Amino acid sequence: MKNTPENVLKEIFEEYKDQGLVSLYLYGSILTPDYKEGESDIDSIGFVSENMSLALENEIKNKLCEKSGFDKFGFRFLYKSELDTGTVKGNLGSFIHPQLLLLDFPYWKHVAGKIFLRSDFSLKDIGTAEAVKIRLDHLVRMENGSFKTHPGEKHILFSKVLARIIYHLQQGRGKKGAFSYSWVLENSNEEEKAIAQAILNCKKSKWDEAVFEENLALYSSYIDTLNARFA
Repeated sequence: MKNTPENVLKEIFEEYKDQGLVSLYLYGSILTPDYKEGESDIDSIGFVSENMSLALENEIKNKLCEKSGFDKFGFRFLYKSELDTGTVKGNLGSFIHPQLLLLDFPYWKHVAGKIFLRSDFSLKDIGTAEAVKIRLDHLVRMENGSFKTHPGEKHILFSKVLARIIYHLQQGRGKKGAFSYSWVLENSNEEEKAIAQAILNCKKSKWDEAVFEENLALYSSYIDTLNARFA
């Protein structure tokens, strides 16, 4: 049997289901045309019982990398209570607001264990304005240092958050589809197109900071516009 990400996740599920692992999902670029094997990250989420130790998260991540042969096999726990109450318990929720996770949930791919429906979660959906405000707050927190990033990766996270803001605006205009940088560019209006292209160019350069800095003035002007619009 080919050692695909799905097969490795199924192996892990069988190994940990009696320790509180409830189900496993793939999400992110692996489900989009942007995915490039050997270059792109593989992102996965494990729904876990409320008493499953967060210490097992890294153990499982390391096993996924080892079993699959992919060194970029990401894995995070998600406690159902986070999507019921909004109270953050795990690492994923501290990085991506639970209500933003729910906006993405329809585009996740179930791999093993319980199949969840949107109706299984109690948090209410949020609209475009709320989603954009949360992302703009992330940018402010990155600037003041309260939103922690790995050294040398602040510009990468900044770019990703900005791309997501454009994605939320496009969803608000009725566009439907899983997030990807090429999708965002394809669905950009005249105001968004230059920003989306600059972010995609930076991604294609493997997030070269010099390429990012070439467009700082463009990004800053756009963020000023967004802050005025959504203040």
